[in-house]
Amino acid sequence: MKNILKGMMTAVLLGAAAIASTVTAAAEDVTIDVSEAVESTKWGQSVTITKAQFDATRITKDSVVKVAFDAGDYKGEELPIELIFQSWNNTTSPNVDKKGGVWAKITTDDYTEKTATFTYDAIIEAYGTDDLSEVQAICVGDTDKAPVTCKGLIVTNCEKAKETINVSLDCSGAKRADNSNSSISVKYDAFDMTTLTQKSKIKVTYELENKEADLSKAPIVFAVQCFKDSNSPYANEDGTLWVAVEPSTFDGESAEFSYDDIVGAYGTADFSKIDMFHFRSAGADILTVKSLEITDCVSADKGTHVKEEEKSEEESSEGGDSSSAESKAAAATDDNNSGSSEKKSSVVPIIIGVVGGVILAVVVLFIIVSRKTTQEYDIKTGRMVDKKKHKKHNVKW
Repeated sequence: MKNILKGMMTAVLLGAAAIASTVTAAAEDVTIDVSEAVESTKWGQSVTITKAQFDATRITKDSVVKVAFDAGDYKGEELPIELIFQSWNNTTSPNVDKKGGVWAKITTDDYTEKTATFTYDAIIEAYGTDDLSEVQAICVGDTDKAPVTCKGLIVTNCEKAKETINVSLDCSGAKRADNSNSSISVKYDAFDMTTLTQKSKIKVTYELENKEADLSKAPIVFAVQCFKDSNSPYANEDGTLWVAVEPSTFDGESAEFSYDDIVGAYGTADFSKIDMFHFRSAGADILTVKSLEITDCVSADKGTHVKEEEKSEEESSEGGDSSSAESKAAAATDDNNSGSSEKKSSVVPIIIGVVGGVILAVVVLFIIVSRKTTQEYDIKTGRMVDKKKHKKHNVKW
């Protein structure tokens, strides 16, 4: 009996260990490229890591930021470097300054002459919130004790980078457009701008009616619109916004808009209040959008657009373009990526189910084994019956 129970408990422990290994494998250590780091003096920055290089939302409660540095001949007792989490136009941290930014200095007592380690708790305490979605840069600089150069930067136990998909939008209903109306307009329920990543690019192809059009500047404009309560610093007093984004590259048939282009024009990386975007001519030339692809997006269910009540047609579009704004620009993922998000499920429910099943099996097996050790098979009745208590006999030798 003891051997059976020992075997069952060993199986449970091995199963739990395997599950724990699976969970641990879901995290990864990220080594960030600091090859462009320079010597920093007088509270300067040796290296600045942008959100495009490393997204701080990947940091977990088990994460540690490890920094290697060169401080020359400095032998002082105080740490000669500082780690900074920077944000601008911040809406989540209570430590925001008068200009709307956050410059969070992370402290640590864990350092040597060449290395320093910063914990998750220290980061959150300095930044003011565990919502790191608006962290735009991570900096390593000096504390005016000695010239400092960052030599290495590792963030441990990070969530794996989000897998991305390419999204194509239906442009079959696109209209002929000049700079007073849109060729195509897409509402957030057809494509949510918050699903963009730092690698995203918006690629659009179009047809110009004037084949001799002046291409010294982009013939097409990409415009984002907010109906109210925009969080952009460029919004009107009532919170409405209409802002044009210039493309990174263009020719007579296509244009490409990068994530950074959009952030720069909109004024913040928080796109949760963008209700619609449009494509129209940048000048007097007539054009018609032919195709629209948005690359490196997270799946639609990861979008974080602020849901609001449906707007009336009068509110829905600046310039009276509401009909095209409500056209069904259904998003279809690229064939090579379709269904990838559906295949992923939370690992937590799986773990709970597996552990619960193992425990239940152990309990049932224990009951069965226990019963069988106190019962025996009766040939006459064909049933299991309580074992008979045999009288002890004194044997005389």
